[in-house]
Amino acid sequence: MSNATRKIKRKQILNERKQAEKEIGAKIAAFGKLPTQCLMCEKGFDKKNKEMVTSWYVVQAKENIRLYCPDCWKMAADIIEKYVEDKN
Repeated sequence: MSNATRKIKRKQILNERKQAEKEIGAKIAAFGKLPTQCLMCEKGFDKKNKEMVTSWYVVQAKENIRLYCPDCWKMAADIIEKYVEDKN
């Protein structure tokens, strides 16, 4: 019985590992499709600049990938916050 249990457990681990590899592959492929500029202000984006990669905002909805610089993201967040305050 323990042989069968170990076999099932190994199979589950293998399936989880394969799923994780597929997800990583999809994320790497999506990184290659990133736009080269901010959607709002058209400021240039350098994929090789670590600071830009960590500070810019990426929004993915189905097949569309949108890129926003920190300034435009903050401006949009402020507009939404003001709208919520006015609504209340």
